[in-house]
Amino acid sequence: MTGFGEARGVVGGVHVHVELRSVNNRHFKLTFRAPEAWSRFEGDVERVLREQITRGTVTLLVRARRGAAESAVRLNADVLAAYWHQLTAAALQAELPLPSDLTALLGLPGVVEEDAWNDDAVEQCGPQLESVVREALTRLQDFRVREGAALAHELRRQCGLIAAQIDDIATLAPQVVVEYRARLQQRIQDALREADVTLTPGDLLREVALFADRSDISEEIVRLRSHVDQFRQVLELAPSQGRKLEFLCQEMFREANTIGSKSNHSGVAHAAVEIKAAIERMREIVLNVE
Repeated sequence: MTGFGEARGVVGGVHVHVELRSVNNRHFKLTFRAPEAWSRFEGDVERVLREQITRGTVTLLVRARRGAAESAVRLNADVLAAYWHQLTAAALQAELPLPSDLTALLGLPGVVEEDAWNDDAVEQCGPQLESVVREALTRLQDFRVREGAALAHELRRQCGLIAAQIDDIATLAPQVVVEYRARLQQRIQDALREADVTLTPGDLLREVALFADRSDISEEIVRLRSHVDQFRQVLELAPSQGRKLEFLCQEMFREANTIGSKSNHSGVAHAAVEIKAAIERMREIVLNVE
């Protein structure tokens, strides 16, 4: 599920800005971006995130800025002078105007150097950094909860569409055998009319009974209704249930597929296709739901 959360705080005299972003993923994956000296906290941060997030690719960005009293960066005058001399020489050789501004050189490698972080000082920042991360996580979860409510609404709507199609199938199912018997009887009569052969009612009854047994979808209808009801119930549970919803989608699709293949009726087949299409839409959502 997607989301964004951020928080700021002062950690051991260092101004810290934490950003959390999450995108859809069937599993949990953390991308941790921070100054090299702060990478030691990745394991602790992942533990905090896993307490509340079970699915999604989460990117955590830590920006750390030392206070004004500390010298965080310095200008390497020797490197800057070397760049300046080379730039001046190139301008003279190309017969171009000489440069008059050093600003463009500040972004070149080695001109501006950042002071190394003190390992002991950074080590003491762990508990305070965790507090800032938890604050950002709370805001991320608020975002994800709002998105989850919208997804749940759509899943309920798809369940309603499936339930309506099941009702149509249940209404059409008894007609399947009746229509098959009429078609079979008509075809046989047409074929035997010129041969002066009669078909006993018992023969026709046996063939219709075999067809009725092969095309009976009453059990599939019952199981499909049960899966839809269970899906709705699981959807309302508070703990993370994404994988259970995914499993129920698989079971619903299996029953719908069986109904479509067993029934020799265009109306039932059309309803089964609509059900499978709704289940596919649900699968796309469920794969990313916690």
